[in-house]
This record gives sequence, C-alpha cells and structure tokens, in this order.
Amino acid sequence: MSELPTIVTGSVRADQVLPIKVKLIMRDIIDSLDAEKAWFEYFTRRVAGKMTGIGSLEYNFMEQRAFPFTVTVTAVEAIGQTGIAVDHPEYCHTRQLIYNTTNGEFYKMNEAIGGVAVAGEIAVVGISGTGGIIQATAIGDVLQILPMTQSDGGALPAAFISQPTARSTYLFQHDKTRGNTDIQRLTDEYGEKQLMIDRVQFYVDQMRGLAMLLYVGKQSMEIVSATGPRTYTMSGIMEQITTNVVDYEAIPGALSLASIGELMRRTMNHSRSSKTKVGVCAQNAWASISAMPAAAIRTTVSETAWGKELKTLVTPFGTLAIGYDHILTQENGMADKFFILDPAFIERLYLNGAETHMLMNIQLSTDIHNQLDAITGTDGIRLGLEELHAQGVNIK
Repeated sequence: MSELPTIVTGSVRADQVLPIKVKLIMRDIIDSLDAEKAWFEYFTRRVAGKMTGIGSLEYNFMEQRAFPFTVTVTAVEAIGQTGIAVDHPEYCHTRQLIYNTTNGEFYKMNEAIGGVAVAGEIAVVGISGTGGIIQATAIGDVLQILPMTQSDGGALPAAFISQPTARSTYLFQHDKTRGNTDIQRLTDEYGEKQLMIDRVQFYVDQMRGLAMLLYVGKQSMEIVSATGPRTYTMSGIMEQITTNVVDYEAIPGALSLASIGELMRRTMNHSRSSKTKVGVCAQNAWASISAMPAAAIRTTVSETAWGKELKTLVTPFGTLAIGYDHILTQENGMADKFFILDPAFIERLYLNGAETHMLMNIQLSTDIHNQLDAITGTDGIRLGLEELHAQGVNIK
C-alpha cells in the first residue's frame, strides 16, 4: 500500500518544507580565529635573514667583551686612607690611574693586582705617588680605571686581558599529530574542504605555541637514565636577557618616552650596537605608547580601522621600530612585557635536515582507512651579546 501524502492547506510556509530539501547556507571559507602564523615566530626568522642550520642540538659559541672600565666604591673611606673598598678590585692593576668621578680626585694603584693586599680593596696612593686619599669616598662612587703611568726606565707591567665568554643554547625537537578517516576525506562538503581547514589550523596552533616558547622557554636537558635518551628544551629570550632588565613596578606612571629612552640607552652603550632597535610590545606597553602624542614622540603613523598604528619611535638614544604581538596579552599572562632587541644579533636555529615542516598521510600501509599528519622539526633561538638587548617587566 502506498504512503498517503501530507496535505498542506493554504500557502506553504518555510517551516513546512522538508529539511532535506533546504540547502545549508554557509560561507565557503570558515573564519579562523588565529589564521596568521604567530607574529614573533615569523618576525625572528625575517630579522635573522634565514634560519641557521647546525649539526647538534647544543649550540656553543663565544663572545668577547672589553675589559671593565669602572669599579664602584662599596664602603666609606676617610681622608688619608690608602685602601678603597670596591666591588671588583681584581679589575685594577699596577700603577693604573684611578679617577673618582664623584669628587674629581685621582689615585694611583699601589699593588700589582687589586684585592691582594687586602681582600675587597684596592691599594692606592695619591696622584703625587705618596700619601693617602685627600677626600673621603662615599658608597656608590664610580671609579674609572685609566691607563697606567710608567716611570722613566720602568719595567713593563704584568700582562692581563679579558677572556672570551663561552656560551651555549639548546635546540629542541617537537612533534604534533592530527588524524582523519578516509570517509571524512572523501565525503562531499560545501565550500572549502574541512580537511584543508583542519590542516591549516593544525599548523597555526603549533606555530603559536612555538612563538610563545621563543619568549618564555627555559633551557634544560633531561636524561631519563644513565644510558637513556636525552630530551632538550630550548631557551627563550626572557631567559637570555639578564643584564638590561627593568622592573617597572617601582616606576610611577605608565610607560613613558623617557623610560623607553633610558631602556634604549642601556642597549646602545657598545660600539657593536645597531643604530635601529626593534621594540616588541605586549598589551600594556602598546596601550601606553599608542596614547603618547604623535608630535611629542615624532613617529610615523599609518591609518587603520581603529585610528593610528605606531610604526617608528624616535628616542634621543636611537630609533626604535615598534610592533605589537597579539599573544602578549592579559589573557595569556604576558601583558606586562616589553622587549628591545638588536636585529643584528638574533639567530634562529634548527638541526640540519630537521627544519620544522608538516608531513601528510604518514599512516601505516596496513591502515588504509585512517590518515595521519604530523608537524615535526627542531627549533631554537640565540641572542648574541645580550647587553645589546633589554626587557621591561611589570608594566601596568
């Protein structure tokens, strides 16, 4: 017996059309919340020019620094004293001239190496070669270490020089997989294939995680047992910048042009410094800089949907090219960060033959109904001469 039809009286309404007859209206391309690769991951590769391939997961390198030029007084010394307490007496040597920048007095070193006669002190005489100091010292006085003054026919002083600094950083290997069935791959779909969307998002998610690790990574090497496999963890830039770190918790007010200039100054004190630095702003720093008057900070600007996006900041100590990384937010616990980087001393690293890439369809030949994709590779970053970089923290 045939099925009896359903009778619709009057005009047919939209809700009375069978669902199977209604075409689903979808955008051909699904919006991806984080469609672009993470900004910092891309930026560090671009600034470095190219990735550097090396032959080991441990990257060893050396850095040569100038011999220290100053010491700082650590205790008050009265008039007439022949010893001055300083933080690094070993920096001072035979008959070097020592200039007190606070009171203008000169001394002469009176021992071959500071700190030998009395630990923590340098033995000195007055500029005339006899007697003690003429003016009392104060804690914090900066003493310049100047060339030695040679006597007529005097013997050469003992040799000394600064040693290179040996440093190393680790690369790490990382893997991530995703899968789908052959039925999902073969099923017709409206618009862009979900498989392609999934693969793009799969890669975006991994790069976002890598970008964050380039900031916060902590170097480590784990050995499971005495003869077991080694697991490396890469170092991020926050761990590698230790010299120029400013905690803005104690600085009243928002990040200012003056405080940015001071942080810049700290990175420009050496001849190897690049003339233009790169400023990487987190949420709070970007908000503070964006609120500065354009005329006061002498920036170039470009119009965007929300107003003006700052591109270049000119400080008294050099030009700062500024960018905002959208993963450095309050939601990610990184809103208080600000970095100044020297582009000439950023190096992105990978193990030769193992640059990060995605492999598709790597399932077992006996498993014909499932597909497996994998992202695999090695990554690391090196900041050379960390005195040329800086970071600000606790920016409110």
